[in-house]
Amino acid sequence: MNSTSVDCSFRPLKITPLFQASSVLEINLSYTKISYVGRHAFAGVPNLSTLKLMGNCPPERLRALESKKCRVEIHRDAFKSLKNLTSLYLSDNSMSSIPLLPATLQFLDLQLNCIVNIIHPLNTPNLQTLLLTKNCFYANPCNQSFYISEKVFKELPNLKSLSLGYNNLTSVPKGLPPSLTSLDLRENTITEVLKGAFSHLTYLKTLILEWNCQRCDHAARPCFPCPNNLPLHLHPEAFYSENSSISFLSLRGNSLKTIPPGLFKHLKRLKGLDLSDNLLAYEIRNGTFFRELTGLTWISLIYNYEPLKTFSELILSPHISKISGLHSLLLSGNFFLRLSKDSFKVLSKLQNLSKLELRMNFISACNLTSLSQLPSLTEVDLSQNMLNFLPCYSESSSGTLLTTQESCQNPNLYTDYVHDQLPIVVDREKTSRVWKPNQPHLPEMEENNEFKMQQPWDFKKKLCHQKLSFDLSQNDLLSLNKRVFMGLENVGCLDLSFNYMSQTLRGGMFDGMKKLVFLNMSFNRLDLYDAHAFSELKSTLKLLDVSNNDFHFKMRGMGHRFWFLKNLTNLEVLSLANNGIGMRIDQRLLSNSLKYLYFSGNHLDIMWGSENKYTHFFQNLTKLTYLDISNNGLKSVSPQELINLPISIKGLSISNNLLKYFPWQNISTLSNLCHLYLNRNFLTYLPPNGTHFGPHFSLLDLSHNRFTFIPEDFFSKATSLKYLYLNHNQIKALSSQHLPALFKNGSSLDELALHDNPFKCDCDTSWLADFLRTTSIQIPHLTTHVRCEFPESQQGKHLLSMDQRSCQDIYGSLAFVVCSLFTVMLTVVPLLKHLYGWDVWYCLQVLWAGHKGYSQLPGKDSCHHYDAFVVFDTRNGAVRDWVYNELTVNLERSGNRRFSLCLEERDWIPGISCIDNLHMAVKNSGKTVFVLARGAHGAEMINGVMQQAFFMVQQRLLDEKMDTAVLVLLDEMFPKLKYLQLRKRLCRKSVLSWPRNPKAQPLFWNQMRIALALDNLKLYDRNMSESFM
Repeated sequence: MNSTSVDCSFRPLKITPLFQASSVLEINLSYTKISYVGRHAFAGVPNLSTLKLMGNCPPERLRALESKKCRVEIHRDAFKSLKNLTSLYLSDNSMSSIPLLPATLQFLDLQLNCIVNIIHPLNTPNLQTLLLTKNCFYANPCNQSFYISEKVFKELPNLKSLSLGYNNLTSVPKGLPPSLTSLDLRENTITEVLKGAFSHLTYLKTLILEWNCQRCDHAARPCFPCPNNLPLHLHPEAFYSENSSISFLSLRGNSLKTIPPGLFKHLKRLKGLDLSDNLLAYEIRNGTFFRELTGLTWISLIYNYEPLKTFSELILSPHISKISGLHSLLLSGNFFLRLSKDSFKVLSKLQNLSKLELRMNFISACNLTSLSQLPSLTEVDLSQNMLNFLPCYSESSSGTLLTTQESCQNPNLYTDYVHDQLPIVVDREKTSRVWKPNQPHLPEMEENNEFKMQQPWDFKKKLCHQKLSFDLSQNDLLSLNKRVFMGLENVGCLDLSFNYMSQTLRGGMFDGMKKLVFLNMSFNRLDLYDAHAFSELKSTLKLLDVSNNDFHFKMRGMGHRFWFLKNLTNLEVLSLANNGIGMRIDQRLLSNSLKYLYFSGNHLDIMWGSENKYTHFFQNLTKLTYLDISNNGLKSVSPQELINLPISIKGLSISNNLLKYFPWQNISTLSNLCHLYLNRNFLTYLPPNGTHFGPHFSLLDLSHNRFTFIPEDFFSKATSLKYLYLNHNQIKALSSQHLPALFKNGSSLDELALHDNPFKCDCDTSWLADFLRTTSIQIPHLTTHVRCEFPESQQGKHLLSMDQRSCQDIYGSLAFVVCSLFTVMLTVVPLLKHLYGWDVWYCLQVLWAGHKGYSQLPGKDSCHHYDAFVVFDTRNGAVRDWVYNELTVNLERSGNRRFSLCLEERDWIPGISCIDNLHMAVKNSGKTVFVLARGAHGAEMINGVMQQAFFMVQQRLLDEKMDTAVLVLLDEMFPKLKYLQLRKRLCRKSVLSWPRNPKAQPLFWNQMRIALALDNLKLYDRNMSESFM
């Protein structure tokens, strides 16, 4: 073992493996079934620096229902010999005590255990991070308060980060190390923060006190308010420190109604403040504490609405304007209908404000032009409101209606409606509005990303960075007009998704928006028929998302055009996904600038199946580099359709279709192709000859298909292939004699996915285990999901567990046994033949005669003119049709043996009486076949000829002792005649039924030939003897 890192996570290990290597620095034993760690478990890795032993036994309420009770026990001295250990992860193990720890430890994770009392020092003077979250909370109850002794903190002089959240703490712990820079006390039961509680923590930068006196009227999880629903009591000097270093403070979810004066005056370095999920609606309007936050750059005031109250307008405290350096102001969930003019005055003084969030406030009117007073603004979120920008009409003196520029939305229209709504439910853990200090500069996205298919929203960060972005999604916009965009002249990115727009887009709607580069209009009801749509954005717009606008495309008989596309000369990204596009559209898309086209969720199966009408649909997109046509219901891609794709394509996704055929021989026409995604289809075949991939082809995804083998030469010409995904197929074996080119030396392959295939683990494939052990190619899930499926004795075992030496032992043993048997046979057999040859031959003949039994010797009457005489009701048209078109065709004209049949209407001699013809037919035929069927109207099923023939057959049985009757039943529900039931008992193979399933008919004719060729006496039940006849 030469590796410095050993990963044994997610394996069904029950005991700790034996490690013996001084070079190992990191071991991961997380999410296994290890329940005990012995004293000498890690004695063989003295230089270990990081040990992860997490998730092996979650607390009872967080455990799967079928899991048994468990607890990880660690010997007190298990880590004693690890003198170089610096990081130890022991979370999620249901531990109740802490083993002895090495003095070198710097990071200790004890979250999600059952540790509620820490009295003795940890003897880790170098410890910098201690995580003790969730050792005592509602999902891991302990029925007591978490306790940690002051002695423990005294022995941690270098501790910087301490997490004590979710521990049922009733007060701020005493004796906290003064070296702390981060302290997390969230979701405890602290009801009061006393004066100077953190005064000695002069290095503290991050303090989290959220959700201690929880606000429960919109809680998404179990909620625990303080007694009498009181807020967290904060002493005015609670955060007092002579030289406080706190830069971020979270008081979220503490039911605060007011802020004590002077609470923040000592926090001179505070940059981020989270006051969300409180009851500060009136403090936001009148609070004076904002003047204490002069150095603040980020503040969250979301979900501070007053219960059962919606304000007609938002009034911001004038003291907010004193926060001159504020960058982000979050005001979502405060429930008001419009922004007041005074509020705009306050905001206008925040010259550095770059982000303003007003989401989910039921805003019905907003003067967007007022926001132009904020020169630094780059992001405005007005989503999830009730904006519609409808024109207001007033009556003039002459009685005519005049249109005003203001929205005529009644500010009180939704007030009562909001009051009656259920409380807004917000998960107190999941939020994207978190403070991020020192945000790094966003790098531009690389077009040749090897690992991920880019989606439209991936481009937003690149295109909208340092540009003004407006989010108007999920509002009540019914239609677009110039009035909607008043004040948005400088907007670079605009989101209008999830509205109610149902209109034909025409030119001129976006006049004045000369900087717009990103436009999202998905999830609406837009009609894109007009050729001048978006024409005013032709020189700026780079990304257009009109996906999920399927309303008009699903209207029967309605035509559609994409002529607007050729006018957008700067457009690079277009999403037409999930529109149900399938017919009555342009035969070609025209664009000289488009690079990314998302056409998934449409109906190319209909388009490409309409007599080559849309074969050239994508051909005129001359600069297209990525095309997504996944989820289009395609069952095949014809060579013509593949050849007519733009030659500039570098990435092609045809995943999530119904493909059973792909024209591999034509893939060479896409000479620039780099990535091909064919995953999640029904492909089963790869051509045996080498496929000509392009010189830059590097990624092929064939996962989730139905391939059973990989041809030897298929990848022989894929010299630049780096990433190949063959997981989730039906591949059973890879032969070493026909080794695919990718597995040979000199391959450029970097990553190969083979997991979740039903591999056959025998000596023929043992080479694969050796290859996977020694190859430098990255194999995902190699030790967890590359398993054996065959033979049954190896099912579920890891493929790496195969040992090629055991196969050599097996072959040697087999060779020895075979040679020994061959030698014995050459020696013993001639000797036995010489001594007992005649006796053995005689015994064999006697045994064979006994096994063969008695059979009547053929006499002079055994040679019949016909093999069978077929008797049937000639008046029944259906039976006549079956005899002439089925019976005669299959018995007389096909098969290895051609039978000679006698038919009444065809072979009887004219001029002779019916009874004489019948007698000769029965006498001159080896068998008599009775074709029985129910009458057309329930009439009699057996006519006179059939009755007489039956009597003659029975007489022949008595006189000649020859049973020649064969019964064919054409009806599924035939009457239960006593003779028929007895016949089935005695000679079942002479009673045949015509199958209703066409696939069973070959079996019927095989049984028919056996019944005609063999003597019925041989087909009788063995329990019957000849004397019984």
